[in-house]
Amino acid sequence: MIRTLLLASLAAVSLNAVSQCIPNQLYVDSVYGVWPDTTENFAPGMVNVFYTDTLNLLVPSQASLVDPTYPDFVTIDSVRLDQLSGLPPGITVGCNSQTSAPCTYLASSLGCGLLEGTPTQAGTFDITIEVTVYLQVFGSTQAVPQTFSGYSITIADNNVAVEITDVAKLGRVQNVPNPFADRTMIEFGLTKASTAKVNVFNLVGEKLWSRTVQAKAGVNRVPFEVNELENGIYIYHVEAAGTTYTGRMMVNR
Repeated sequence: MIRTLLLASLAAVSLNAVSQCIPNQLYVDSVYGVWPDTTENFAPGMVNVFYTDTLNLLVPSQASLVDPTYPDFVTIDSVRLDQLSGLPPGITVGCNSQTSAPCTYLASSLGCGLLEGTPTQAGTFDITIEVTVYLQVFGSTQAVPQTFSGYSITIADNNVAVEITDVAKLGRVQNVPNPFADRTMIEFGLTKASTAKVNVFNLVGEKLWSRTVQAKAGVNRVPFEVNELENGIYIYHVEAAGTTYTGRMMVNR
């Protein structure tokens, strides 16, 4: 049936009806998907250290895109998150619902959810997600329940002598909000403390701004202020742990 590409990263012990996440416009031109996917997976965390991770999702309107057994006339109206289990104790998910119903996401509209909290238990936690997919078939709506798995979050003991991983790894890069008028936060995750460089370029490759920071393990946020930049799209690079991430940000006053 509908595979984990739909919403298989919105996992939690409980659901909050509202979150303050902003979808990353880097994915707005995608056909469908969930970011991070099961290969990238959620950021690791540490016991008694505040945890946050933002996911982005785009539900396709054509059911056959994610399940070829559906004929072309079957479309997806929306997807509702029902019950989520397996998240580390202390972490919950907030939903930016796109309808008046709680935790509901419309087809072809980029949405997001926010994982937040302070984990209280170490371990690797497997995530199970129960959703309801609302299909349109010959003018009528059919509710199809689905269960997904394949995601996990690893929480390490809060011990300065133990690293989450022996090798620093860059991940979970985005800028929030996006688009923005005056100020945005460039966010990135690291599995181990490392020096990080953040650069902003225009579309012809001219460097407009640069910052070097001593980043910590976990989520890092570097503020960027527009100053004299005109409205439009700009490119930001985050370089850390031997890898570089490139994203797009939009200035819109």
